[in-house]
Amino acid sequence: MGTVASLASHARAGGHRAEGSSYARRRPEDSVLYGAVQAELETFLARAQARERPVPRFVERELRGFLRCGILAHGFVRVHCDRCGLDRVVAFSCKGRGFCPSCGGRRMADTAAHLVDRVLPEVPVRQWVLSLPFALRYRLAYDASLTSAVLGVFVRGVFASLRRRAREKWGVSRGQCGAVTFVQRFGGALNLNVHFHSLLLDGVYAPGANGSLRFLPLPPPADEEVARVVGRVARRIARLLERRGLGPESNPTEADPLADEEPLLAALYGASVAGRIATGQRVGQRVVRVGDCIDPEQLPALEGERCARASGVSLHANVAVPARDRLRLERLCRYVARSPGSRTGGSCTTSSIGGATARPTSSSSRKS
Repeated sequence: MGTVASLASHARAGGHRAEGSSYARRRPEDSVLYGAVQAELETFLARAQARERPVPRFVERELRGFLRCGILAHGFVRVHCDRCGLDRVVAFSCKGRGFCPSCGGRRMADTAAHLVDRVLPEVPVRQWVLSLPFALRYRLAYDASLTSAVLGVFVRGVFASLRRRAREKWGVSRGQCGAVTFVQRFGGALNLNVHFHSLLLDGVYAPGANGSLRFLPLPPPADEEVARVVGRVARRIARLLERRGLGPESNPTEADPLADEEPLLAALYGASVAGRIATGQRVGQRVVRVGDCIDPEQLPALEGERCARASGVSLHANVAVPARDRLRLERLCRYVARSPGSRTGGSCTTSSIGGATARPTSSSSRKS
């Protein structure tokens, strides 16, 4: 069932019949991922049910929504231009947040454009990436309260570093900091890896002579400063876990409610965190990785500048965007806002984003 919409501005945007002929509708049914999910989903659900370890409803909804996304048989909008007579049909999307590459890519582009246009000021921005121990990644995958608490420890630790350095350089007693953080749940092999990408203003705001706020930029943090931050964050995370009864002395069986509530999900989480295959003929074997490495914790740069480790916690702070370089900033925002299956319009390695090879994108193309 289609809905007719008139676009009077189509001609003004350059949408003539000749240009419209080059438009190609997205056909998810032709992709390898769609074919694999379509062929195996029912078998996977039935086997899980037979073993009395059913798939959680939210997982099934996400996968079934993906199979409907972009398929005309499940609904579409007919777009018509009264001036040139061009007709197009646009299929409904699932708007899923965790699996669909198309919806994830659209949300990635929209989020990056919003941050660059309306949120982040024209000041230097630095990316701080915090990676966590394997055991903690498993817990954070389903414990939203603990994830928020660990994130709070991380952000407060970096804010304290910025304020301390601002006092030393500018004599500011209480500088105001700013940050936008994305909690990524995946690694370079689509494995479960909960970690934090924080875009922090590379400086602080302080009251000026007339009472208005002025931005005071800071030089890049030294290696010793990054090591100090990650050491403090690691110690505070350890104390947080002890207060919640999740320290090294706790009973792992009693401290894992997911294994009782959702045994299948717990098994999948545990295998994915460890980098092993959870089901099928190769169950228990290591995941084979090919191509470029994406995880910040696995990049060679971790042994270089502004990278440090402490008690299984890793911190990477060597990617920065100068003030007013909005094109590179948008590229970085796309990287941190990406979903597991979405594309960022180029290489996803942190080194390429921080380099000078970022491909410019126009305001019109980035929102398409």
